[in-house]
Amino acid sequence: MAEFKGKVIEAYFSNNEKDTICVMWNNNETLEEFFVTVDPDEYYFQELLKEVPMKEIEEHTQKRLDTYTDNLQKLVKKWSMAEPKDWDPKSVDKIVNQRMMNLLFNFDKDDKIQQEIMFRMKLRIFESEAVKNSTNADGKTMIRKAEEPIEVLMAYAETVGKLGKRVRK
Repeated sequence: MAEFKGKVIEAYFSNNEKDTICVMWNNNETLEEFFVTVDPDEYYFQELLKEVPMKEIEEHTQKRLDTYTDNLQKLVKKWSMAEPKDWDPKSVDKIVNQRMMNLLFNFDKDDKIQQEIMFRMKLRIFESEAVKNSTNADGKTMIRKAEEPIEVLMAYAETVGKLGKRVRK
């Protein structure tokens, strides 16, 4: 159970609807994420607002978005300058496939860019209609807690009912 008093590091909206807030907090052992529903009657939402005003949550959200946008622009520029301009489709496919496979199968949890890509993947998944309409709360929790992109995709498939019976435990 999250007790935020004096332990909140950052709080920001985790989706475009601004109905969920991600709280980064120190639980005295590790840093953790805790998701709070924006609901005036919800206990954790009330406790969070005692620690962090709504204006500050909005500001943190905007700063994260600005940082993400800046980093994405730098990454695109880096990729565009690092790769030849006269790609043929097979070369493009090879480079994209290589980067995608690297993210999925060689995920480096210390790589800030890969962490951010995975975070954004989770956000996009939670914004999808299939997940919004899903009643599979365990699946949604698995998405939130996934530590690698492949786990995110497996949890997504489980949440929307597309995980084949041959794969289930």
